Amino acid sequence: MKDFGGVTGKRALIGVAAIIVVGGFVLALISNSALAPGSFSPAAPGYSAGETSFFSMGATNDVGNGNYIGPGYTQVVGPAKAVTTYTASTTVGGTTPQVSGVNSTQGTPTGAGGLIEFSSDLTLQASSPQQTASGIIALAYSVGGYVAYQSTTTSAASVVIRVPAGEYSQVLGKVEGMGKVLDLTSNSNDVRVQYTDLNATLDSLRTEQGALLKLLNQSSTINSTLAIETQLQGVNQQINDIESQILQTRTLIDYATIDVSMTETAQQTPLSMSLSATPKSGVSPLSVTFNAVVKGGAQPYVVNYNFGDGYASEGQIVIHIFFQSGDYNVTVSATDQNGTSVQAFTVVHVVAAPGQSGVLSFFGTVSGLFVSVVEGIVEVAVVVLPIAAVGAAVIIPIQRRGRSQKGIKQPQ
Repeated sequence: MKDFGGVTGKRALIGVAAIIVVGGFVLALISNSALAPGSFSPAAPGYSAGETSFFSMGATNDVGNGNYIGPGYTQVVGPAKAVTTYTASTTVGGTTPQVSGVNSTQGTPTGAGGLIEFSSDLTLQASSPQQTASGIIALAYSVGGYVAYQSTTTSAASVVIRVPAGEYSQVLGKVEGMGKVLDLTSNSNDVRVQYTDLNATLDSLRTEQGALLKLLNQSSTINSTLAIETQLQGVNQQINDIESQILQTRTLIDYATIDVSMTETAQQTPLSMSLSATPKSGVSPLSVTFNAVVKGGAQPYVVNYNFGDGYASEGQIVIHIFFQSGDYNVTVSATDQNGTSVQAFTVVHVVAAPGQSGVLSFFGTVSGLFVSVVEGIVEVAVVVLPIAAVGAAVIIPIQRRGRSQKGIKQPQ
């Protein structure tokens, strides 16, 4: 073999081969995912071992965009997430107001000193109109008010109550809490001008009444007496009418009016739910489709899953993948618009795939590493061999030239 600078060609070839093998092995260790964290986790169907390593780090799923998934990923394939609001429960005759969405805030009535009449007209929906009417009446009496009108039927009721002006806002809020408010109208009427006119008219009529009484006492004939009495009766009638109007106005100022009409709430089917899981057992990774069928109650529903493996999801129909073997207690809860909740349960049994453990898994990993090493050696050889060839092409002519010059310089 030729000598390259003190190194034989055989040794040079062995050195190049060693560099290629070692470089290929190192490259395989760096690039091969078999030694990365989570490399022994089972790959999901249709994904490579490298992707499985990505799964084990808890990546989330976006099926629609083709992104990778992680352990316990959940794909929601059912209706979109429900958005709901909650209202407080109705308490007939109670004192806890329901969240009705109607702002009934009023200014504090000024009562007798303000000459303002306050009134409200409400339409309520209640489970028992008769019982609700009784609760409203009891509320009126409890604050010193009274009932101005009452009418009840099997499925409807109407009540008009008058309460002290100072208790008006508080009573109105409590009445709203006795059912679902369908309509609310509140009014305030300043009767200062009307009240002043009535009193002025009354003073004028009383002055006229006094003059007629004086004339009546001075009358000396029957005809004049009858004429004065007739006119006096008319004035007396007007005085009575004005006094009634003043009394009624005074009453409406001192006592606010609340007119309530009630209708019966439509009966609802009790909230119920059934849960199905397909399949309920199988080999990991096991993809299970869950379907929670919710009926009754008040829509929309909010459905929440707990899969028992540390993951949860929201939706009616969902797909969940179980990557580890074991028995998983899956719990689902449904809540309707009224805040009523029900639950359902099922158990999913997952067994480990035969190739995921033991000797087969070990040899599978070793064979994968061997293939990677071979690929690394080829990649390194593609880089190192051209460099070695170029080096040889440069070194060999230089060495030959040095030897020829030495031969020329040898003494004769």
